[in-house]
Amino acid sequence: MQSIKQIQGLAQKIPGYFPGKIKRNRIIRWGIIGLISFVLITFLSRSVIVTWYIQRKISHFNESHNARLAINTIRIKALSSVLVHGITLKPDQGDTLLRIDTASMTIGFWKLITGRVQIKELKLHHISVSLIRKDSSDNYSFLMDRGKHITPEDTIIDEGNYASRASVLSDAVFTRIPGFMEIDDFTLTWNNRDHPVKLHFDQFKIADHHFKTSIDVAENDSTSIWITEGSIDDDAQKVTFRLYPGRGSKIFIPYISYRYKALIGFDTVLFRFEERVSPGEITTISGSAGVSGLEVNHEKIAASTVVFDRLGFDFSVNFGNDYMELDSSSLVTFNKLTFHPYIRYRPKPSKQFTLKIHKPDFPADELFSSIPVGLFTNFSGVTVKGDLSYYLDFFVDLSLPDSLRFDSELKRKKFYVSSYGNLDLYRINGSFPYTAYEHGKPVRTFIIGPENPNYRPLDRISDFLKVSVLNSEDGGFYLHRGFLMDAFRESIITNIKERKFVRGGSTITMQLVKNVFLQRNKTVGRKLEEALLVWLIENQQLATKDRMFEVYLNIIEWGPLIYGANEASRFYFSKDASKLNLAEAIFLASIIPKPKWFRYSFDENGHLRESLAGFYRLLSGKMLKKGQITQEEYDKLIPEVNLKGPAKLLLRKPGPLPADSINPDAGQEDDIWN
Repeated sequence: MQSIKQIQGLAQKIPGYFPGKIKRNRIIRWGIIGLISFVLITFLSRSVIVTWYIQRKISHFNESHNARLAINTIRIKALSSVLVHGITLKPDQGDTLLRIDTASMTIGFWKLITGRVQIKELKLHHISVSLIRKDSSDNYSFLMDRGKHITPEDTIIDEGNYASRASVLSDAVFTRIPGFMEIDDFTLTWNNRDHPVKLHFDQFKIADHHFKTSIDVAENDSTSIWITEGSIDDDAQKVTFRLYPGRGSKIFIPYISYRYKALIGFDTVLFRFEERVSPGEITTISGSAGVSGLEVNHEKIAASTVVFDRLGFDFSVNFGNDYMELDSSSLVTFNKLTFHPYIRYRPKPSKQFTLKIHKPDFPADELFSSIPVGLFTNFSGVTVKGDLSYYLDFFVDLSLPDSLRFDSELKRKKFYVSSYGNLDLYRINGSFPYTAYEHGKPVRTFIIGPENPNYRPLDRISDFLKVSVLNSEDGGFYLHRGFLMDAFRESIITNIKERKFVRGGSTITMQLVKNVFLQRNKTVGRKLEEALLVWLIENQQLATKDRMFEVYLNIIEWGPLIYGANEASRFYFSKDASKLNLAEAIFLASIIPKPKWFRYSFDENGHLRESLAGFYRLLSGKMLKKGQITQEEYDKLIPEVNLKGPAKLLLRKPGPLPADSINPDAGQEDDIWN
């Protein structure tokens, strides 16, 4: 018998003999055998693996959400098909949210081998979703409550990296959408306090990335048909979506009218988005959204239905490590008007907001012809010529409110109004009837002009009163063009610090326009119209500053049904407005924000409260610094007045606080101008 060494010696003489090659072949052979064995074992135990995986996920979900997700049976068919019967979902305390009779799915086998479940095909039959709200409880909020049972699997997203979070969430959406999906007999019911809305479709199918279906919508006795179509491409990570009416001219959003007393309708809604990741570790989600024939009716928007012919938004949102931003390449389309906004939000280490809009010269008609029908009440038939440009720069660090930056300007270039249509802005220059309102109802009408015996031209009003009102209400009135950016900035800073609206930024021109030209409805439309009217009056110089201030002093409210400087002078001091002294003028300026509260400026003995002394020092100090009063007048000023008119009788009847005391933090403009 030959020794091992002799055998090896003979083998080495054989051509092509390599001992290492035999060893590698043996490893490869055993590796293949091991892989085949693993695949075979996985295949034979696929039912156990899938059942274990699904039950594990169900158990974790129930613990995390305090819910009861249950499945009656799970069956494995063929190589990697799963058939599930009797799926139900309900919170521990609440009505059943979801029922699915049958769900069949095909799972990617090779993904299953690696321990992941990827659904390639999905079919659902007879689905019922019931969203129920009763008083303060419902059966769906639990889905947002993850409880305390969070596993390491739930923290795969880096909480401090927004690019990573956006990418993971986007991938999660696309990877969970199967290449083929079919849903038969789907019903969604939304029942809020016994007001049901029902959506139903017979079949929804995604095949070759495309889908289209018809949806029946019912609310009370009204029914409609919606058509939705689009595509979902998980490989390219693109989504397109379109919604339009299948019957009738528009889609009207259900429940909105019942819950918010509003109407929202449209012809077509379009939506598209896609994701991409740049080499600089920035995740970008871009796309577009648009709506045609939009109609909105709500008392807080405008007095009548507002119609938008075209609204569009081409967006590109960047997610960086510690910020999110709307790129300036994004485009907003508003009827004929377009602009590129830039928005940036950085939440850490402190919340920072940035907003910029820069629109260089563009035809002025693009703005005026883009005003939606129904939004404004005065601009019908207005035509303009020339160009405009607009600039906005806003930044704030909420931890440092004083860092706020706010610059906004609408500039004109060879701009003029060729026709004012029904808009009569020149009426302010002559006599006109003015109607005062309280709580939206007219309480008194009088003439602003010489026909009114209480009307006083500017030169017949005390200089003390004029400078007191200017310094109290709008110190830059004779310098600005209707808007005072510093006042807006200070108002925003104050509101941020107080975490509520406590201060407005209205100028005298804005207050005047609101009362002389606009309806009393407090709407978004009225505020926008007010701004545009102020800009026109100031930039077209349709009235002088003196005339505007004169009208203002003759219509301002100064007490219960007391309007104008002369009525106020006689009501409080039994004298003409030209005879007011410095102390009396400052008192009248002090009550402008709350004219019906004048009684509470006095103590039980009829003297001005000590708290007003600071206001007297502040206002008189401004006047002295500007040379509007002398040093002697400043030194002799005492914060005290002697009521002689009818107002003195009201001091003896303190009574309850006036109605507007319910909202002491309301903005000044809302208290002065009803």
